Amino acid sequence: MAQRVAITRNADLLVRDPTELDSAPKRAWGASRPRELQEVLTSLGDVLLADSVPLMAKFNAAKIIGMLDKSGPILAEPSGMPGNRLTELAKTALSTVCNQSPAHRSLVIALLAVFGRLDWYKGKYGPFGSVNFEENHQHALLVGPGALEHRTDLRIGLTVLAPYTRFPDHHQNHSRVFLPLTFGEFRFGDDDWIYSSNGEVLFNPAGRQCAIRCTAKPLVTLWCHIEGHAG
Repeated sequence: MAQRVAITRNADLLVRDPTELDSAPKRAWGASRPRELQEVLTSLGDVLLADSVPLMAKFNAAKIIGMLDKSGPILAEPSGMPGNRLTELAKTALSTVCNQSPAHRSLVIALLAVFGRLDWYKGKYGPFGSVNFEENHQHALLVGPGALEHRTDLRIGLTVLAPYTRFPDHHQNHSRVFLPLTFGEFRFGDDDWIYSSNGEVLFNPAGRQCAIRCTAKPLVTLWCHIEGHAG
């Protein structure tokens, strides 16, 4: 087990430590966005901009979707990272999401198609995290610094939690939109826990605390924010 580092609630634990990217092997970048990634982003836009999405979530999502009209450098080769227990848990959980709208089904199918290209990483431990948090979670960036599409103006991430895992409580520096694709529980600031249904779009303004947990089934959630919109 990796050694735990003392982290306070003031750390945004969804954001990858930039020192990890500085020490990562150099990558080859291409110019054109691959069809598989474009299908993810198109389907994500359809879900986040639906009529039923709450106003502030839709407002922030619309800005992100608009920024995606211009693509960034694209990772020219798959990450080559082998699948693991959490990846397989996520694939199984996503494959059961069959009772959603056509937009949700399209998003899940597109997301599964890019799993083999994602670079998975671990976050840091923090307050109220599960005892076995390190081995029961992982993140990947689809769009963002060092991601499948490299850019520094926004991030679109994917987080997987194994069953009965609580993500450490943490401070979020950016206004963030969440799209849980499986059942999960979220709490923002001092509000009550939100028992999210599959595909429910959630929003947490910048500067608030965030807590995430799941019970008997794994949680797979997408999240996105604009860089520089902190505080």
